[in-house]
Amino acid sequence: MDVNLLRLHVKMLLEAIVVCVLIILITTAYFHKSCWYCQLQYYYIGLVYHLHDIFNIKNNKINLVSMPDKIAIVTGGSRGIGVEVVKKLLQCDMEVIVACRTPSAGEKIISEIRKSGITNGRAKIYKIDNSSFDSVRQFAEQIKRNYNKIHILINNAAIMFPSVYQKTEDGYEEQWAINYLSHFLLTSLLLPLLKNGGHPNDCSRIINVTSCAHDVGKIDFDYISNNSKKTFCTYSSYGQSKLAQTMSTITMQRLFANMSLNVLVYSVHPGIVKTDLFKETILGNKKWAMAAWKTSDQGATSIIYAAINKDIEKKGGIFISNCIELTVPLLAHDERVQKRLFELSLEQVQLKDFFQYL
Repeated sequence: MDVNLLRLHVKMLLEAIVVCVLIILITTAYFHKSCWYCQLQYYYIGLVYHLHDIFNIKNNKINLVSMPDKIAIVTGGSRGIGVEVVKKLLQCDMEVIVACRTPSAGEKIISEIRKSGITNGRAKIYKIDNSSFDSVRQFAEQIKRNYNKIHILINNAAIMFPSVYQKTEDGYEEQWAINYLSHFLLTSLLLPLLKNGGHPNDCSRIINVTSCAHDVGKIDFDYISNNSKKTFCTYSSYGQSKLAQTMSTITMQRLFANMSLNVLVYSVHPGIVKTDLFKETILGNKKWAMAAWKTSDQGATSIIYAAINKDIEKKGGIFISNCIELTVPLLAHDERVQKRLFELSLEQVQLKDFFQYL
């Protein structure tokens, strides 16, 4: 081949490579700016965990044993996975406190559960609005007046991917406030009752219903502190709230162990479940795309496993999906970030000390 022609081909190839790289960089930058980059991350991680659900379906099971002396609280208990969690706890003959924003919705759900043939257990409906710290405090005060112990607290209430930026009445982005901060506050407020319910060989349990989204989450302290609408990305905000739940699970378990409290904390990913949490996504109206996903009943199974299984009695702080322990992102184990997040969380929910109510 002619040398000059070879040089021309090499030059054209290099120019083509440069153009391709530029296209990739520009496209990535555009995606990142418009949240499409985050969406791509979610599609990838969703596929990975969907495959995990498929290959581990045989592990996703739990025996519902009778526990008539147990009292459990389920936030977000009137919709989605929460309904199935309530149903299974009632089947265990527990007293179940359905904590929900609209009590009439909770009453309707309990009526439907009873009509389905489940007659055991006792159900009580209490109002809580996880978007309001005042409501969380009022709920906790009601529970403290009516109960002297709680055995299981399931922090389940959540929102996912709201299409527009909104702040709660306390001034925080709503996913951060509802998914994470409200449950951080509630756990602290109810800690005396959880302490009373725990014993050395039968600890009280806190279950933080988190998500595989923690794998793509980051803790952006500037954003959390400033809550700027200009930097809002609904996808990264959701992942951040779920990573914070997973991280606080590890932190709380270490603190409880240091204080010799008979309280265990677990984080649980229910799986890729077809619920109305996806209503704000492009999959919201495409039921065919969710056909192979878990049902709410299947999603509730790992949560119940974390709440009652005896094999994990001495393994607090772990992350569970499909009733097996999974690893968490490396960032979740970073004690420097854990400490900073914990201190900021105390400040944001206006607590001087997480254990101030003990």
